[in-house]
Amino acid sequence: MSHPVLDAIRSGSAPKAAKLAAAKGLLPLPPEILLEALAILMRDLDPEIQSSAIASVGSIDPGVLLPLARSEATAPGLLSFLCVTPGVPESVAEAVLFNPTTPDGAVVQLAFSTGNSTLIEALTVNQQRLIRNPQLIEAILHNPRRTPEAERRAREVKTEFLEKEFGRRQVSGEAAAQSRFESSKSVADLIPEMFLDSPPPAQSPAPPPEPVATASPEPEPLMLPPLAPRPAPPITTPAQARGETFKPSGKISSVGPIAMIQQGKAPRQARLMVAQGKLPLGPEDLLFAQVLLTSDEDAEIATAARQAIAELEPDKLVPIAQNRDTPEEVLHYLLLWDNLTSQLGETLLVNSSIPDAAVLAFARNSSDGSLLEAVTINQQRLIRLPDIIEAVLNNPSSTFEAVRRAREVKTEFFEKQLGAEQVSRERQARAAKFAAVLDIPPISEEAFEAEFQSLLASYEADVGQTFSDDAPLPEDADAAFEAMLASIKNEEGIDLLADAKLGEDANARLSVFQQIAKMSVKERIFAALKGGRDARSILIRDSNRLVATAVVKNPRISETEVESIANIKGISEDVLRVIAMNRGWVSNYAIMHNLVRNSRCPFNFSMQYINRLQSRDLVNLGKSKAIPDVLRQAANRLIAKRRETGSG
Repeated sequence: MSHPVLDAIRSGSAPKAAKLAAAKGLLPLPPEILLEALAILMRDLDPEIQSSAIASVGSIDPGVLLPLARSEATAPGLLSFLCVTPGVPESVAEAVLFNPTTPDGAVVQLAFSTGNSTLIEALTVNQQRLIRNPQLIEAILHNPRRTPEAERRAREVKTEFLEKEFGRRQVSGEAAAQSRFESSKSVADLIPEMFLDSPPPAQSPAPPPEPVATASPEPEPLMLPPLAPRPAPPITTPAQARGETFKPSGKISSVGPIAMIQQGKAPRQARLMVAQGKLPLGPEDLLFAQVLLTSDEDAEIATAARQAIAELEPDKLVPIAQNRDTPEEVLHYLLLWDNLTSQLGETLLVNSSIPDAAVLAFARNSSDGSLLEAVTINQQRLIRLPDIIEAVLNNPSSTFEAVRRAREVKTEFFEKQLGAEQVSRERQARAAKFAAVLDIPPISEEAFEAEFQSLLASYEADVGQTFSDDAPLPEDADAAFEAMLASIKNEEGIDLLADAKLGEDANARLSVFQQIAKMSVKERIFAALKGGRDARSILIRDSNRLVATAVVKNPRISETEVESIANIKGISEDVLRVIAMNRGWVSNYAIMHNLVRNSRCPFNFSMQYINRLQSRDLVNLGKSKAIPDVLRQAANRLIAKRRETGSG
């Protein structure tokens, strides 16, 4: 779009007074012209003009911005600007997110950076956008301000459409539809361009264009300008002061700029801009990149990275410290940070992902007695790296309680054979517990323990969650056992305790149920993944949906069992979803029929399979009161249609 005032601002020929008036919103400009002018003035070299433009964006009446945010005719650059600019009213930001022409790159950048949980939840409403741009899913899952509902929706789309075969086909179809968005890049799209072999030139005022006799050029899409960071004094971490630096974990990041920094391929100018916080990466990714750059060979870059991290508020880093997916380098750096607070330190020390080497360096040099006590709480870490025990005992700042715990672990697990004997007993007990439940030939304790840990680690990585290995209390185990018996009585009409005529078979089943009732969540999942038919029959009804879901991932499960499971009325929705997504199982008519009849089956699968039902089953479905009204009405419409065409 062209306008005299906008052209003068864009070309750099506008006087300061005119630019300042435009930055303060004092000129009578149309909304779309004003927004583009403010976008340009937000990166003006004059601090007064820059700050005025930023303030004006937040003071514009939402009633003026909403029509632009909702209109599909609005330029994609303007939509990107409204999407990623801080201070835009929430109602306007929501309207931009629901506008199908808003560039995906801008939406991804918002997902990384926003602290508004309402907007994060709104991001998950548009499944087509999530499928089209998987980076958006990752941005939502890595945002510490996400709500449980937003995380559930994002993970559901990731599982159903990206990690499964039919999901990949749908993504392939969406790729063609994405081409119309490629014409307008967002700031997030431009980030990789800073990491080309030729570094970008330093910023300088744009020279006025030479006058030509042609029409005004088309304006470039609006981009959110990087704001200059606040100055901070140089700082070094305790680790650097003592010559103790972190070792790279060796895991290459999936974020392009960070991967290039890790591999040493990022040009100097790009590294410097990241160190200064001038590239709009997500908060966690930016911190990771800056931590890597604190050890850069270029002193200017390393100093800039340390200055940027020194400006951060420790309390705002707690969500990052809690996240087990946070890179080890970041956890290591923060634990040895000069600005470490007690709250941040305690959060880091309870994170199972923090490297042992970082805890050892902390234990040797910390002067915070309460945090040294926190170091000694994790007995497994002390046993895994005994040097930590010695570091606590030799640290003059250690409290009496920290010393007591460290000596206790040293005595029990290293000066006696108790530790090794305890581990051996636990392995024997676990192997014996599963002897009847697994219904497989016996194997050695070592082989069983290796398979147990390997299978559970794989399942935890698959679902993105860890599980407790603590056994339930005796009263809880008794209650679980009673619930199992009640479930068998209701489903199969068998009272295992009362009917003594059932003999050995009943006693065998009771034994299995008693063993399962005493198991931890982690052990029940293992039993679900490896157990025999009796174990599967009860674990499929487990109140923990991940335990129940593990049953249908058991390679020994038969189609007959799946058919029965699909017919259970109180079954977990997640279990039915796994069954419905298995093409081999739904090719079995009985399984497919049971899915459609089950009110717990996800609606999209029920509607997908209803067309494949035989007419007599459709008639029964149309009379059923146990399914949603929408599904019953769809069955009746399909019956009427078949009667009209004479089919079925």
